[in-house]
Amino acid sequence: MSIRTGLALIFAVAASVVLLAALALHVTSGRMTLLQRRSELAYEDLTRHVTLANHASRYTREAAEISLGGGDTEELRHLGELVARDLAAVEALGRAWIEDERLREGEAQQAKDERLRRMRVSFARIAGDMDEVTRLASAGERRANRRFVEAPEREYERGFVPLIDGAIADARRGVARSNEEAGRAGAQIRRAGVALMTAALVILVVLLGGLLRTMARGFSALTGCARRIAAGDLTSTVPDLGKHEFGRMAAALRHMAEGLREAQESRLRVERLAAIGQLAASVGHELRNPLGAVRNAAYYLRKRLAGTELGAEPRVAQFLALMEKELLACTRIINDLLDFARERRLCRSACPLGPLVDDAISVVQAPAHVRLQNEVPPGLPVPSLDKDQFRQVLVNLIQNAAEAIPAGREGRVGVAARACGEEVVLSVTDNGAGIDREHLAKIFEPLFSTKLKGTGLGLAITAGIVRLHGGTIAVESEPGAGTTFTIRLPRAAAPAVGAAQPA
Repeated sequence: MSIRTGLALIFAVAASVVLLAALALHVTSGRMTLLQRRSELAYEDLTRHVTLANHASRYTREAAEISLGGGDTEELRHLGELVARDLAAVEALGRAWIEDERLREGEAQQAKDERLRRMRVSFARIAGDMDEVTRLASAGERRANRRFVEAPEREYERGFVPLIDGAIADARRGVARSNEEAGRAGAQIRRAGVALMTAALVILVVLLGGLLRTMARGFSALTGCARRIAAGDLTSTVPDLGKHEFGRMAAALRHMAEGLREAQESRLRVERLAAIGQLAASVGHELRNPLGAVRNAAYYLRKRLAGTELGAEPRVAQFLALMEKELLACTRIINDLLDFARERRLCRSACPLGPLVDDAISVVQAPAHVRLQNEVPPGLPVPSLDKDQFRQVLVNLIQNAAEAIPAGREGRVGVAARACGEEVVLSVTDNGAGIDREHLAKIFEPLFSTKLKGTGLGLAITAGIVRLHGGTIAVESEPGAGTTFTIRLPRAAAPAVGAAQPA
């Protein structure tokens, strides 16, 4: 998991926690609103019933005074109106419970409605009896008090009071129940909040811990590798840190180390080539004079023995010819060493490729089963070349191609050329034995050769001459099918000419 993905995941978890908290708050707020509404109605119900009980009690006391021959009938009527109003308020409050579907209590609400109905009936009896008591008291009859005791007071104590006491008790239980539900809801909300925050904290800690461990491991690994590379240990292995940012940094560091290692190997190879060049120049100069003396001595012996009986012996003639052949081979090796050791200045001129290829083919000593073909088309751009040195390039490539074709196969070596953008591309192709893949990267190195009698300098000299001309040389080979050497040269500004133009 990448660092960017890890951070995005952490932010996603945090946002999810916020959203869940908001959703929980929304749900909780609805439930708390309902509980608050229920508590308010429960308190109001309790208050209404307590007020009803007080007004009914005052009504009874006032009725008692009237039955004893005193009191104020107007006050009794006022108290009666208050009790009736309280009963109406309690009834309206009951309807509020019924109208809100969330507050309906089913059978409990039906019981409350039945009790309220009975309270109305009971108070109506009390009020009807009190009219008779009031009439008797106004007439001055002593039966008013006895009538009050027999009817209104008895109905109040046995009918109305138990009902109002039960209503008050139910209202108190409703208030207690609402408070208990609010407390439970609050506790549940607190537990849910603590659980949610704990889970979110654990997830965030795990994600942050993993991210920090990844970063610490990445920084540690990259710092250690950078220190080792800075100390010169280019073979240090850069660990694979995955596909995240540190993995890409490790891959870049690995690529940098490989580039530095290749550059160091290239520098060492250049230094080794320079040392080889100096050694070759020194050996060539040291061997040239003794070899010249040996050649002069062999020439003198051949002249003196010519026409003599000793010179006519087959063995002597054979050894003299062998000496001449081997001396020529030594001279060629020394010339190759000197050519490799020194970089001759180029003497450039407009050099058509067609005639130059014909000239090179005429020099090559190809086996009888190999056919050499000049496939350079007319009309190509004319590059600016050193004719002698580049002819040596072509001779080396054509000669190597001809020698790479097995004796039992009809061989063909073709030299072709074409214009490609700002370059002229020259190719030498054969159908020989090919080059093994493990040798392809080394064939241009000095002293590397797959031939039994090869010096390993021919292709190195060829590559050097091509580089001096500002070009590149590459090789493609398929073992058993053939090889193609491709030379790319800068396109010259000279006008195109036909292949028949003189060199």
